[in-house]
Amino acid sequence: MFQRLPLRLIALLSLTLGSAPSFAAELSYYLPKDIQYDPAIPKPKETLGWTVGEWHVRHDLMTAYLKRLAEASERMQIEVIGHTHEQRELLVLTVSSPGNLGRLESIRKEHLKLTRPGSKHQPAAEQPLVIYMGYNVHGDESSAGNAALLVAYHLAAAQGPEINELLENAVILLDPCLNPDGLNRFANWANSHRGKNPVGDVNHREHNAVWPAGRGNHYWFDLNRDWLLLQHPESRARIKKWHEWRPNVQTDFHEMGGHSTYFFQPGVPERKNPLTPVKNVRLTEVIAGYHARALDAIGSLYYTEERFDDYYYGKGSTYPDIHGAVGILFEQASSRGHLRESPHGEFDFAFTIRNQFLTSLSSFKGALANRVRLLEYQKAFYEQALEAGRKHEFAGFVFGLGRHKTRTWLLLETLLRHDIEVRQLAEPVTVGELAFPSGAAFYVPMKQPQYWLARTIFERQTDFPDNIFYDVSAWTLPLAMGVPYAPIKKLPRDAIGDRVGTAVFPSAPEPAGDDAYAFAFEWNEQYAPRALHRLLKAKVRARVATKPLQIRGGDQEIELGRGTIIAPLGIQDVERAEILELLKTIAVEDGVKIHTISSGLTPGGIDLGSPSLNPLKQPEPLLVVGSGASAYECGEVWHLLDRRTDLRVTMVDGERFNGLDLARYTHLILVNGAGSKITSSGVEKIDRWIKRGGVLIATKNATEWAAKNELTKATFKKEDEEKDESMDSEEKDKEDKSKEPKRLNYGDHDKIEDAKILSGAMFEADLDITHPLGFGYDSRDVAMFRNSRIYLHPSKNRYGTVAQYKEDPLLSGYVHAEELEKLKGTASIVAEKCGKGAVILMVDNPNFRAYTHGTSKLFLNAIFFGGVLEKTKE
Repeated sequence: MFQRLPLRLIALLSLTLGSAPSFAAELSYYLPKDIQYDPAIPKPKETLGWTVGEWHVRHDLMTAYLKRLAEASERMQIEVIGHTHEQRELLVLTVSSPGNLGRLESIRKEHLKLTRPGSKHQPAAEQPLVIYMGYNVHGDESSAGNAALLVAYHLAAAQGPEINELLENAVILLDPCLNPDGLNRFANWANSHRGKNPVGDVNHREHNAVWPAGRGNHYWFDLNRDWLLLQHPESRARIKKWHEWRPNVQTDFHEMGGHSTYFFQPGVPERKNPLTPVKNVRLTEVIAGYHARALDAIGSLYYTEERFDDYYYGKGSTYPDIHGAVGILFEQASSRGHLRESPHGEFDFAFTIRNQFLTSLSSFKGALANRVRLLEYQKAFYEQALEAGRKHEFAGFVFGLGRHKTRTWLLLETLLRHDIEVRQLAEPVTVGELAFPSGAAFYVPMKQPQYWLARTIFERQTDFPDNIFYDVSAWTLPLAMGVPYAPIKKLPRDAIGDRVGTAVFPSAPEPAGDDAYAFAFEWNEQYAPRALHRLLKAKVRARVATKPLQIRGGDQEIELGRGTIIAPLGIQDVERAEILELLKTIAVEDGVKIHTISSGLTPGGIDLGSPSLNPLKQPEPLLVVGSGASAYECGEVWHLLDRRTDLRVTMVDGERFNGLDLARYTHLILVNGAGSKITSSGVEKIDRWIKRGGVLIATKNATEWAAKNELTKATFKKEDEEKDESMDSEEKDKEDKSKEPKRLNYGDHDKIEDAKILSGAMFEADLDITHPLGFGYDSRDVAMFRNSRIYLHPSKNRYGTVAQYKEDPLLSGYVHAEELEKLKGTASIVAEKCGKGAVILMVDNPNFRAYTHGTSKLFLNAIFFGGVLEKTKE
């Protein structure tokens, strides 16, 4: 990449688009020389107080400038489309000619007709193009958001035939910052460490933001992986606006390591998702020529078709590809702070912003030059989708059962946010062993404009043209969300009900029972843990049934399974009326059905005074965070407990843990890498704490850390495990020879070794649903998401293996044959009773990206029921 020259030479030399001063870059450094700008339009400096690139912009200043710009320009409308977790505004600027803005709604409706086969619409050649410009989804990739300020100024103030043609023939949706919380966190860091004299040394503190840095949002999630999953308010607001318009081109501006140059798509040709049309790649290539010319003009180095791919549809540059649009990823070598050393020479923050700004302009040029092709491609894409759906081997998919209504609702809500057609089941349907009841199950037809997206959400893919993935290889939503589903070849017309317009939360009936002896609810619904927490927080004494029981419900006897929560009224200090109000809230807001019990003597199973009803305590979990721990996985636990369960969790940095008193905490949670800062004295403290009644929950490589520090008896598969002792010496020699390394071509190294990386796939495990960690599950079959190469032996205690991988475990995604062989029969979850406490090991991440509802319940079971594990004979 062309880099900034050493500072001492700046005064002597200039570049094509103006000189490149340190820190205080003039606006002329960025802007094209052959364009005039309206002096009446406010420049960024008039609001910021400094020129773009001199400091990292904070979100409040960005917002203030863009609002001022929209007020001053007749070419812009500004809209607040939502708010972040920290309540920062999510802004979108709609930019076009004044005439277009005056009839914007009619343009939008006409454009959407291109995505609805059979609609009568204006010819594509007569319609404006829709371009979505997305910046700063990763908060510490600052050149993107700062460049968005320049793009907005250019669109508002540029004069001449070129800008007039663009505005007349395009509607531009400018999303200046997809992650305001992360942007602010990082801007404060970089600005706080900026000195008068810039320091490019990569060891300088400015370049090394402390954990968790600024990449993620408030809960430390990667929002660029949330386009498909939609677990956060930023993503939900954005996708709503996106589907209001269905853009033709979408840009996605990022940063990468400071030793790199500049990347723009197309990506690695072999790693294109097979569902993405080849024409999409051809259009991307055409537009890429405009980026190349823009960067050639200033001497910047760049590359394409390497490293980055277009496989996972949950990213900002790939989600458009399955909607008849062209998504384009840009990656700029990051300065991280204000000046950076690299193998290509020093470069500063202003340089990185300029590259992003100029490729924004080249995106406009390339898209506009191919306007008719892009519009016609989008129209043809949806026509072909409808035809492909008609010819698909299945008529559609049915999903949802009478139980687990809330998980079904979560899937339904996600489908509707993606504008996927979903129908009610008007009659019961049986597919194999699964019975889908009318009123509680739904049908997704394949013959619909969103065929390709619906297909990638429901289908299981295990065969791939390439075996290297930049991100995950599986995201089958029903599997991950734990929702029963099945493909169906033909559905009777009478069974297809009305189209679902909105996903209504499945509230349960409010309970009655002023004369009740006790109240109970089962553990099957997704928000049952939140319901239990409401009771415990209010000091209501609650117990969990470790064995089944029966109760009377009217003239019927109702079976209640293991994990049922019982609140006997005779032992409470809380007033009956207060408990009843709390239960009404649980029914309405948590979707949990409350059962009224009139007697402690049950018709069958355990009675309400049984020792198999274990008292429950309010959890006080401690989560170790900070340097060494995975910020993503810490954030996933924090989000699950805080947002989904309303359970407070104390977070402490690993460096502070060793001096901490654990007495007040009931649970200690260690995610991947979290044990790295815990000393030997800290380990001894944990050991004593467990034996006194504490519950240690360790996930991924924290399980190995626990074993290494002798907090558990668990063992793991290793590459150098001893050979079977039954083998004679000749057999061992043959095996040794067969394992001798064979010669390989150096040039094949990446392809061979990267193929062994488990980037993310789904596997089937057998779950012990009689175990407290398996409470609330109806089926022993559970889909586990896995992205590690940690292989845990089943427990030596015959009752201690909670979940074990099957002999044919692959459900969806890619796994190397060698890794699949290692996985077979290994344990996913092991639980041990240690003194009065317990150690629970989960080698997978049950909370992955907050959408794996099918396994997050396992983690919550460890929180709420980990303390009721009993000692069993080994």
